[in-house]
Amino acid sequence: CEETAACAEHRFRNGPYTMSRCAAARIAHGMAFAGLLLGAVASGCPDDPDEDLCDFGTTTTDEVTSTEDVTSTTAVQQANDAHMTLGSPSAAMFAMVAVGMNVQSARVPVAFLFAHYTVAKVFAADAAPTCGDVKAFYKDEECCGAPEKALADASPSWACSSVAGLCDCEKMTRALAGVPGAMFPPTFCADAQHLKPVGHRSAQISEASDAGNDPSLLKDGAAGNVNFPHGMLKVLATVGEVNPRTGAMLTGVPDGNGAYLLNDEVVRVIYQSESYGPLTRQETFPFFVNEADHVGFTGSHIHFIDLNRSMLSDFLADGAPANAESMVIDSGEAVLKVYNLKRELVGKRSDSASSRPHHSNVNLDGEYIVVNTPTKADWLMQSLCSAHLAPAFQWGNGIGVQDDLFITNEEWITYASDARGIIGLPAHVLDLATHELWAISSFGLGGFEKIVEVSTGTTGFVAFAPSGYNGAFGGSFPDVVAERNAHYNRSDGESYVWPQDIVPTRLYIGKKGTSKDGSADNLHFLARNGFEFGALYGFATDCSPGTPGAEGRDTWHKNTATAGATVSGAFYRLRWKDAPGEVKDFVHDAAWEFQDSPEGAPAGWCFWNAAGNDNSGAKTEHLTPDPRGGARVMQGSTAGYFGIYDFSALTDLLASGTLPQSIPATYTCLQPESDVRSMIELGGEGKYADGQDATVNPDAGQNPGKATFEDIDGLEWMAAAGGEDYVVIHEDSGNDFGERKFLAKIGTPMKYYFVAMSGGTKNSRSLAGVSAVEGVFKNADSHEFSGATDLSGLLAKDSSGAFRLPAGAQNGLGRSIAAEVPVDGKDIVVSLQAHSNWGGWTESFHSDAVGQLFVYRPKLPA
Repeated sequence: CEETAACAEHRFRNGPYTMSRCAAARIAHGMAFAGLLLGAVASGCPDDPDEDLCDFGTTTTDEVTSTEDVTSTTAVQQANDAHMTLGSPSAAMFAMVAVGMNVQSARVPVAFLFAHYTVAKVFAADAAPTCGDVKAFYKDEECCGAPEKALADASPSWACSSVAGLCDCEKMTRALAGVPGAMFPPTFCADAQHLKPVGHRSAQISEASDAGNDPSLLKDGAAGNVNFPHGMLKVLATVGEVNPRTGAMLTGVPDGNGAYLLNDEVVRVIYQSESYGPLTRQETFPFFVNEADHVGFTGSHIHFIDLNRSMLSDFLADGAPANAESMVIDSGEAVLKVYNLKRELVGKRSDSASSRPHHSNVNLDGEYIVVNTPTKADWLMQSLCSAHLAPAFQWGNGIGVQDDLFITNEEWITYASDARGIIGLPAHVLDLATHELWAISSFGLGGFEKIVEVSTGTTGFVAFAPSGYNGAFGGSFPDVVAERNAHYNRSDGESYVWPQDIVPTRLYIGKKGTSKDGSADNLHFLARNGFEFGALYGFATDCSPGTPGAEGRDTWHKNTATAGATVSGAFYRLRWKDAPGEVKDFVHDAAWEFQDSPEGAPAGWCFWNAAGNDNSGAKTEHLTPDPRGGARVMQGSTAGYFGIYDFSALTDLLASGTLPQSIPATYTCLQPESDVRSMIELGGEGKYADGQDATVNPDAGQNPGKATFEDIDGLEWMAAAGGEDYVVIHEDSGNDFGERKFLAKIGTPMKYYFVAMSGGTKNSRSLAGVSAVEGVFKNADSHEFSGATDLSGLLAKDSSGAFRLPAGAQNGLGRSIAAEVPVDGKDIVVSLQAHSNWGGWTESFHSDAVGQLFVYRPKLPA
């Protein structure tokens, strides 16, 4: 088959992943004959029962099912790529082509049949109907000679109009009524009508301003005010949408995300859902892992969504499709195997002690200690919060992790108040190539908000910066505290207290290709990537009277700090040492050591905790690495401040090949906990229901609202052309009128561009009980913009229109390209959690609250 113009057009729109060149060209040509085909039907073709309804030519199915240039798509996506609706005559024509019919004959009475029965199952590669199926159905219905006859069987066995495979829902629920555990809600079949393919929905949950009393903006199933002042937001996927080939559903609430090139034609987006299983709200349906063991996890899931790279790059261009459905290739669960802290495949939960437990849920004896037990699964994957996707060698040749990985973490949990032998909450590292999820103790077991990879500037070491609660286990556990004090003495002579939120900014340095005993190991995934042999550090400074250290981090940022103010100190190595593959009592964890004096520091120095050594302060929330590859990390706080820790001396310190005792560092405050109203640019939007606007944050009914940032729960540092740096800022404050999303330009002073808002208990759309997604509103509640990922390195093109980044590049090129893209040319994946949207049809499927993934393209004033 020669490269025809039609084939070239198909490649431009869809990429070569779908079919062979011949098949792609044949599809494009076939669509041009759609009118001819329908005309032939209208004029009347022979209805002779002996006529071969498929006698159109000599095309073989071998051409159409060629695996040349194929990744993981099916003809479902091929139909979607043509921007057609299943069940339309156009889709019927396309379906015929997709299953191998040559459309160069007019003898096609079967076209009329397909116009009424084109369905998801028709396109499934593993269950494609044959032309004989169609012919048999046509004859069984006695259609020959009677083209206007009503069909007796509306659901032939090979046809199903439901993306979830529910061909005859009422029949199915009756047939399965006796199956143990099959308790279908009365509204199940009606609810199933709301299931749509991934990427189908385009109405946005977020708003530019409150809807007020405008009836056109207060409709369920429709968006509110979407005149976003500083760029375009477009829906990429919505929780509750389904893969039409596999039935896999996306779960909520979307949080941390990332993206990388699966191959040269496909961008794979990874996102995790921050869900709480049996602890609150809906217990999400389980995902199953570890093959024959069939171990079920409820709570948080990790999903992938594969997107056509060419179409994604044009998604926000004029004339692009209104929704993302046409560019979705595949989607589903990203995790196939789960390992516990002992490096064992997690097994089934026992009513007593489990032999291969998910260690987050049990005590040292393997006994389940979470306050609520899953009803649908073995284990709870609790509150996977934010995350970080680290491509191999993202910082330069040999610099960074050696495998593509997604690092996530369980953030908090609620254990029984009398629990003893608590183990704690680990980080989890997903090997993106093998779909294996590994629990690790490298950073301690205090639970985490976010963990990011930071450049060391070396090829032999990796660095990660973890943040989070440091012990949010649902109580203060006096028996556990007593046991800690029985085993250890605090360096200042005082007693240890429960460690939650008594923690500084942290840093982990790991030696690549090294096992826990220091020997070379480039075979095991964790050893290869530096998680087995390393050290944990905390930022410390002078705590003499009158210093920032003496004030404490929160008080200094509120009462003393100004933009640009600095604090000198160093990251000091903890006495605590990780024991990979072993499980120990939380009594012995690193979380407690930040109440001690840092080992090797000058007299009078202390770890720079939020409120000293004895009191919990604001949480070390999101953090984000220097996108240009410097040894720097930006750290935020729930108190509303953020700044940059610079530890550039690290590269030279690691030249000896050993882990240093301390790493000199300087903190620079970018934004104190101070009035930001004059620095916010609303762009004419951001209006609240009570007449205030998004320059303030009313999180407790106050008027005027708070003039500072509140609960910054999203930071993503981005490098742009011209040496400019920007940071995505998301709040999680409980803003009564809608949580705020900003894009900030880094400088002195900072400039904050309002992007969007969403949710809120006093928001007009919430009070009207409506959502952009029909039939899901439960009650007025907060929303939250969450994870963010800059796609510009993956999507940038050269002057010829070719993508600049090849798949598999392991030399930091993606980061370098992203830094050359102007901010207004960036596409950014953003997660939105909508905690009000867990009613209606979601209660039949337990997807948890319906949020969305967006693509955001900034447009800032010159």
